[in-house]
Parts: sequence; structure tokens; C-alpha cells
Amino acid sequence: MPEDIERLPFFGGWFDSNTNPSQTTEKFDVYDTTLKDYRGKEPPKFYDNLLIEYEENEWFSFLVDYLVGELFTDYEFVGDGADDVRQFFTEVDPLAYDEVEMMGLNVVREGTGALKKYWLDGELKQIKAMNGRLIRLNLLDKKGNVPSNKSASKIGKGAGGPNNIMGQKASSTSPSTAVNEVEDTKWLQVTVSTDSKFAVNLKTWRIDNFEDYRDDQIALCRIKRDPRSPYGIPFGRSCFHIIKAMKMIDRDVLSALKANAANLKVIRADLSGLDSDADKKTALENLGKAYDKIATATTGVIAIDNHHEVGYMGTMGTGSRDGRLLSVMEHLEPVVSALLMNFLLSIGLIEQTGANKSLIARQEIRAERQISRYQRAVSRFFETQIFPDITEQDCRLVFCKFYEPEIWLKFWEKNIVTRETLMEKLSLVDEGNTYFNDVSMPMGQGGMNFGKGADKKADSSNDDSSDLRTREEAQ
Repeated sequence: MPEDIERLPFFGGWFDSNTNPSQTTEKFDVYDTTLKDYRGKEPPKFYDNLLIEYEENEWFSFLVDYLVGELFTDYEFVGDGADDVRQFFTEVDPLAYDEVEMMGLNVVREGTGALKKYWLDGELKQIKAMNGRLIRLNLLDKKGNVPSNKSASKIGKGAGGPNNIMGQKASSTSPSTAVNEVEDTKWLQVTVSTDSKFAVNLKTWRIDNFEDYRDDQIALCRIKRDPRSPYGIPFGRSCFHIIKAMKMIDRDVLSALKANAANLKVIRADLSGLDSDADKKTALENLGKAYDKIATATTGVIAIDNHHEVGYMGTMGTGSRDGRLLSVMEHLEPVVSALLMNFLLSIGLIEQTGANKSLIARQEIRAERQISRYQRAVSRFFETQIFPDITEQDCRLVFCKFYEPEIWLKFWEKNIVTRETLMEKLSLVDEGNTYFNDVSMPMGQGGMNFGKGADKKADSSNDDSSDLRTREEAQ
């Protein structure tokens, strides 16, 4: 068996072997989602396909980047240890924010990501995102062995657990073929497929103290889980077949538009006034040439006799030239809706058909509730595996909320937030070296108000009027 067989991507059905980005065509069958393709297989078997779609598929890259931004950016630190953590992220390791976001790409796209920790003189100095595609996870029993479960082979043909790859005995760094469902485990072994010396055991059960939740070398992040597997679940795994189909549909739509714009144009001419066939032929040729110079976007113009009919195939094969192409959105909306919901995106932001502002607002609220669920998982990742290495004091991670400017102004007017917070949220920079007078109604000579009510007499008997006070101060 050749050594490089472990690096071959899983193929068959919609995960076909013909997925090389350099190739112009893909073997894809929208109906081929058979049992042998993906059910019961560990996520590493799909990493190559996920990467290809992320680089080529506008739908997948957009949805993945959207979730990475929602779950791994725009957060703040609160608590007694917030200053220490903030100092680490801004001064000790100024690239920490970028490394966390890079790790988040693996978590959303592949399901599993990790941060590598670098220590100096007993202090954490740097965190670095690991290549999540190379991380391999195995559950170990109390003796440090991979527990076996023969029933796992019933799920995938030829599967024999994590140490059986296409019938060969593999090392602990090899990708798993099928899910090995076991229960009584004590350790989670983390290895890297390209580094045979790297191995970290994380305690999973039973944990006696808080320090066992973290490791000095890495911080492992999996926010979407399945109890059958130690790997995290990538977002959109259940609809990955649709993701591949949407890429081709987009190409088909553009191709249809281009073909329709550059389609052969047909001119029906009345030739009843011409007697000979030669004259009719000459007239049709001249007419075609004349129109071809006008309609430059076409691939050609055909002039025919008025007694002939040419058009698209209509409904029920009538052949009417008034027939229309298939309506796209009304058929795609149910499919696109399920796709967007898998990535916690408000449907109305993409599907504009029939969407209104109130409906989109309700959808956004629902999407935010689902996103908050996974944001809490990200917060727990930091609070258990990162923050305790930076400070001994309590520190929590909270995600920033983005409201309309009018809402932030109301918060400030009600003393809910400070002026500094308001200016930060509105991206206003105040260097403190300039100011403006309070905006008030312009005053005329002698204290006369040129605004509303300027026709009133200046010598008003109202002792509290600003006009009277202004005159008294002037005297």
C-alpha cells in the first residue's frame, strides 16, 4: 500500500475524486447522496472538499466568513482581571486577536481549531493558531489505549475504527475513517498529522480541579459537538451537498443570461411584394446584415419569411415564441432558506422577494438568539483555557452589540452608557483641543429673536425671558 494513500481525500457521490481546482468540470450528481458517502465518517475525511469549496464557492466562503466574524471577533473583557487580559491582547501579544480569528476559520469551516501557547519565564507570551486541518483527535481509556468498538464498522463499509484506513493499519496521526462510538474514556489525545512527535493528552473524565480544563501547550476549540465523535462539527455539514449545488446553479444562471443576451435574433420580414426567390433571398440577406450592425451583442441575426415562426419551447411543448424560461427564485427560496439557517443568517437579508423591514428585524432577532448560543460556547473556551493562564482574577468575555446610532444616543441620554462609550461605538474621535458653543436660537440686535416668534415685542413683560435677561446683562 503506498504511503501517500492517507492524504487522498474521501471520494464517491457528491464528494467525488474529480475535485481538483485546476480542472474545469466536476462530476456532480444532485441526486447522489447515498449512505456510503458521508454518514458515520469523521470530519477529517472531508477537509479537502471543504477547502476547495471555500476557495471556489462564493456561497460557502461568504457564509463561513460571516460566522467567523460573529463568533470570533468584536468582543470585550469584563471582570477584575479584564485589565490584565486586555494588556496581553494589546501589548504582550498584539497579534492575538488575529490568531483567534484565524483559529475561528478552522472551527467554523472544519469544526475543530486550536491555539498553541508559548511561555517565557513562567508567563504566557504568545498564542498562535494551529492548522486545524492537521489536528487529529483520539479518545483514550484509563490505560491510555484507543478503545475499540466493533459495531462502528456497521456504519461505513470497511470501517474498523480510527486505526483502520482503507484496510491498512495507521498511526495515531492518521485521519479516521469512521466514527468509533465509545463511552468510557478518560483522555483526549491531540496529535498533528505532520508531526509524529507532537502529542497532548487532555483530561476529559473525571476532572477534580479547574486546572484540568486547560493545557499548557494548546487550547482546543470545538463549539458544535456530536457525542459520537471527539471532533467538532463544521457549520453547514448537513447542507454541504446544497452548497456544492448552489455554486453550479450560480454558474448556470450567469451562463443562461449570457446565452440569452447573445442568442440568435430572428427577424420576420414581409416578402409578399417580391416575386422571385432570388429577390427574396437578397432582401433577407440585406436585412440580416443591417440589423447585425445595430444589435452588436448578438452572435448573429437570421432573417426569415413572415410565414415562419421561431421561438422558445413553451408550456406543454406548444412551441410558442412567448414561452418563458424557468423562474429561478420561487424554486430556490426553500433551498436557500435552509442553507442560510444552517449558518444562522437572517433569511431576509439575502432573499429580498416579499421581505419587509419588520420581517427582517424579527428574523435577525431569531438569528441572534441562535448565535448567542454559540457565542457562549466561545466565551467558555476563553474563560476555561486562555484567561486563567493570563490572570488569576476573574475575567469574562462578552461580545459587542451593534445598534443603530439613534439607539446609542438614547442610551447616552438615559445615562445607560458613558460619553466615552458612545463616541467609541459611533467611531468619533475627540482629541480635546477644540470645542463648539451650544447650539441655540440666533439672536438679533437688541436681543431680538429672529427665529420662531420673532414678531413678538422685544420688551416682553416676561421677566424670565432670555431676551430680557440679555438686555439687562448688556446694560
